[in-house]
Amino acid sequence: MVASNNLDLIDIEEVVKFVEEQVLQHTGSRLSGAEKLIIKGSWGGKDYTDIARESEYNTYYLQQKVGPRLWLMLSEALGGVKVKKTHFKEILLKQIKKHYVQLEASKLNSDSLVGKTKFYGEFPKLTSFCGREEELNCLKKQIRLFNQRCITLIGVGGIGKTYFAAKLVEEIIFENPSLYDYVVWKQADNCSSIEQLINELIEVFNIEKSTNKSLNYRISLISKHLSLYRCLLVIDSFEKLASSESLKKRIAYEKFFIELAKEQKYSCTIVTSQIPLKEFTHVTTNLPFLYWKLEGLDSSAAMQMLYEKGLSGDECKKLIEIYRGNPSELEAVAEKIHRFFGGNIESFFEYRTTVISSRFQAMLHKQFEPNGFLNNLQKKILIYLAKELEEDSTPIPFTKLIDDLKEQLGLQLSVFEIMADIDILEQRSLVERNNDPDKKETRYTLQPVIKKYILIDPLGLIDEKSNKPKISTQTVNIL
Repeated sequence: MVASNNLDLIDIEEVVKFVEEQVLQHTGSRLSGAEKLIIKGSWGGKDYTDIARESEYNTYYLQQKVGPRLWLMLSEALGGVKVKKTHFKEILLKQIKKHYVQLEASKLNSDSLVGKTKFYGEFPKLTSFCGREEELNCLKKQIRLFNQRCITLIGVGGIGKTYFAAKLVEEIIFENPSLYDYVVWKQADNCSSIEQLINELIEVFNIEKSTNKSLNYRISLISKHLSLYRCLLVIDSFEKLASSESLKKRIAYEKFFIELAKEQKYSCTIVTSQIPLKEFTHVTTNLPFLYWKLEGLDSSAAMQMLYEKGLSGDECKKLIEIYRGNPSELEAVAEKIHRFFGGNIESFFEYRTTVISSRFQAMLHKQFEPNGFLNNLQKKILIYLAKELEEDSTPIPFTKLIDDLKEQLGLQLSVFEIMADIDILEQRSLVERNNDPDKKETRYTLQPVIKKYILIDPLGLIDEKSNKPKISTQTVNIL
């Protein structure tokens, strides 16, 4: 296969080979001679008459018998993209490019070289990636055309922030191999503190040894390096460093992020986190980051993912709604449906259960644990919503939520405090807001997975007076 930026020069036999591989995987059959002729002719811009003139077939047979069946088969084999003869080459170029990027990305590891770009760190392996084309294209445009230098990907656990960031880096590098001198992928959960993260970045950048220097000085070294060289820096799972809420820590985070964004003429920093970065820093600071909240997969991409997991049919739409298109949750529930229900989604629904994956549990443990990400009022709001929604899933009006929290729970709080904490919960995708334009009111609800976690309280973190044994946080999926 030729380089991704020279795909227009690809040999027609390689095109046919690629198409046949996709068809073989999808149908188990190879292309016929007539189908190969149509593919070659369409790639060259020929109509059916020209193709027939250069072959042993007549125009009617190619146009009416072979063509329609071929385009339908290719539409299915190429992932549901509607293929027509008029734009066959355009669609196929995109698919070949996608295939090339995935193939090259699968080989990436520390010290890999793509063109003149050096890779450092443990780059995630993407075996499959569904959807999010619009989001990827938008962020690529922000980086390439609008020179966006700092991006934060925010989203609930399991929503796909790491894989999305990896896919974004892949496409940027393989589409623009000379854009950066090097790419650094840093996993923040391998660091115990912001100081360790900074020291390890200094080591990767191979700048002066400065462990005995002040934290601010070491941060300035990184900032200077990013201003001199073209670097794409990814810091993944930054929320793992946020266990301390001391003012000293907040000031360190603030200094770090401000310096990352300062005078980065050629570099770009991407940070993934379950928690918005502004919650880590001093509240008065507006960080110069583009915030991008990652939501669940759209219906089409989620259906494709479930299809790859061996599930299909209208019942899949219900699964997507229940699990809000969260890729890790859909993967977990698909595995349980195959394992316990023989792949029968209807049978699974008969038992009215909700699967909570170990990854999602770990995220919620971190929220609810002592000294976790949730303050007392935020916990009270979530517990209240879970109990109210237990029997009736109708979203709760904001006015009722306020009255109940203040009166039933005896909380002496201002409405402003409640609104501020609901805003935080919504930013973290822990509560969902619905607007009713007819009644002119705002309502709140929980996604089923979060509601179930709160109600079953697997580690006794919700009800602090509970006598439940403290189970290991490495819990298996809860059914």
